[in-house]
Amino acid sequence: MIEIVEYKNEYAKALSEIILSNMYKINIKEHGKDVIDKISKHFTEDEIKKNFPNRTKCLIALKDNKVVGTASIDKYRGDETGEKYIILTVFVKMQNHHQGIGRKLIAKIEDIAINIGCKELVIPSSVYACGFYRKFGFDYLDGKKIQNEDKEYILIKRY
Repeated sequence: MIEIVEYKNEYAKALSEIILSNMYKINIKEHGKDVIDKISKHFTEDEIKKNFPNRTKCLIALKDNKVVGTASIDKYRGDETGEKYIILTVFVKMQNHHQGIGRKLIAKIEDIAINIGCKELVIPSSVYACGFYRKFGFDYLDGKKIQNEDKEYILIKRY
């Protein structure tokens, strides 16, 4: 049984392990070690404790009371309308991929987005996750599958 709960600092160590494991086993194929080494500094236990509580909402997926995934939503930087949000840090423990955990996290994030008045939800994606987000109705920015300077694809969904 998967339970979706709100972030607590006690989850930071497990989150760091999940995120870094995914980054160094999956994302590294697209970004290379130098980029992952640079990005990984933002996902240490201490950095997670410092930054995740400041997000609009950070969700944790628990399976048998163990952390197996995360997803966050936050205000889109630079948006003055208050209607644009971004999904951040969607990761599922590698041993738990393809078990519906990511699907539950995104569905819950979308519920939150709608309830806070979000009109446009943005998600930066690796090449590996684009198909997953498209199943939820996200589409490429301007309808074009183009990587940005960070080698991410930007997908959006309007409500």
